[in-house]
Amino acid sequence: MSQLLEVPKKALQWCRIGVAARRVRHTQAEQRQHAEQILAKLMAEARGLTMKIGQLMAGSDDSNLFQPLVTSIKPLPLEKMLPILQQHIGKPVTQLFQHIDESKAAASLGQVHHAKLLDDTEVAVKIRYPGIVESINAELKLSGWLPDAGPVKRWQFDSSDYKNTLRRQLLRETDYRIEIQTQQRFKQKLQVPGLVIPKIHADLGGEAVLVQSWEQGCRFTEACKWPKKARLEIARTLLLTLFQSLFVHGEIHGDPHPGNYLFRRDAQDHAETVLLDYGCTVVISKPYRLALLKLIHASQAGIAVDPLQCFVAMGFNAEKLHHIKDKMPALCQILFQPFLAEKPVHAKQWQISQPMQQLLEDQRWWFRAAGPADLLLLLRTFHGLKQQMEHLDVAIPWWPLLKFAVGEELLQQAQATELAVIDKSSTNQQAVKISARKLCIRVTDHGKLSINLDLPAEAILDLESMIPSKVLQQIQHNTDINLIELTNNIQGNGIIPQVVYTSEVSDKYYKIWLE
Repeated sequence: MSQLLEVPKKALQWCRIGVAARRVRHTQAEQRQHAEQILAKLMAEARGLTMKIGQLMAGSDDSNLFQPLVTSIKPLPLEKMLPILQQHIGKPVTQLFQHIDESKAAASLGQVHHAKLLDDTEVAVKIRYPGIVESINAELKLSGWLPDAGPVKRWQFDSSDYKNTLRRQLLRETDYRIEIQTQQRFKQKLQVPGLVIPKIHADLGGEAVLVQSWEQGCRFTEACKWPKKARLEIARTLLLTLFQSLFVHGEIHGDPHPGNYLFRRDAQDHAETVLLDYGCTVVISKPYRLALLKLIHASQAGIAVDPLQCFVAMGFNAEKLHHIKDKMPALCQILFQPFLAEKPVHAKQWQISQPMQQLLEDQRWWFRAAGPADLLLLLRTFHGLKQQMEHLDVAIPWWPLLKFAVGEELLQQAQATELAVIDKSSTNQQAVKISARKLCIRVTDHGKLSINLDLPAEAILDLESMIPSKVLQQIQHNTDINLIELTNNIQGNGIIPQVVYTSEVSDKYYKIWLE
């Protein structure tokens, strides 16, 4: 019965969050901060999937208004969590612990309590929220109802793949047994100077409980105020951790928000980085990471390599990438900019969004739609790393550190990797000639622009499914446009720059063209 009630309960929460999100979008700048605070509070109360989304919005910036979703969520009282711990250990809590403190650290799926074992060992006890699995399942059912719209539809995103990836990841995170094994694996494999991975007490953990060594340290904001030497040590540790995880061991920590880090200095005054919470990790296959390393090295050294082949080896869709094939070498220079020089690079110099938009314009959506769903977590990791480097405010040599992390043998293996030849027929080189870049739809009502829509040029062959239904209904209701005849003409003449259709009805002017 509780599972049946959870879906309408979550639906109501999502409705409230949706209303708050619309207020954020439509509120004047001077009132937006208050609106965002209300939205963040609703996300915090919902926990689960909605709180995860809020944490994504927070990113790695401690000054972000959504940052409380990472660092200061109000935990549940200990009395509500003890029954879960009691059920897990199967005996009175006092037979294992001297004491357990009220939690000061709550997350989306569970919360952490400081405790002391009978032998005086200080530990962190992470306990899963009661009913969180049912809550997540309810939210995932609701997410299945979400429509495909906007860029998701127009640029042919495989939204079902993204939803399935999200479903698998969230349900995986609710089982702490998986996290225990993952954290032990990271501790065994990673050998990075300055990196601290807490010790797991595997005999005390289980599906809903995780016990690890209690670690001291300050938050990222405080560490960013440390002297430059310490900030450089932190930056080096963060970079080497990602490079070694990704390219050598093939599994990365995919949750880079500040709540998962602590920072401290050892007896020799060297900075240490404590990496917490291994529920969200991403496994990267060897062909994928070798292709990525090969592409980064080729971009750095000026070696001729086909970016399309490399990206396809990383799981990208060849047909979609073909639309931007000629621009991909320049795109690699943007994406891998920190690796291009041997000297230290400041992360603020690494500009992605604006150069990418200038290079690809609306076609940047082809690149995003071409990527596999699990790429989202890898991109999130790199984005989080970039933000961390900016706040540390230090310049660091990315390429030399990458070479150090992977070693000469793996670098040579990547260089020697043979990439699959892309079958030209798989890149949709149709009989239809394509030279137009995009399809433009404009509707002016009484001299004011009411519809301003840019689509991929190929959308002209499937206007009925690609144009948002409300826009299509308005155009068909008010004009004499014949979509079948229009499509047939285009197929015969090619998708080339041209005015496709114009019409003026009363005070409304309609224009569709390829440019």
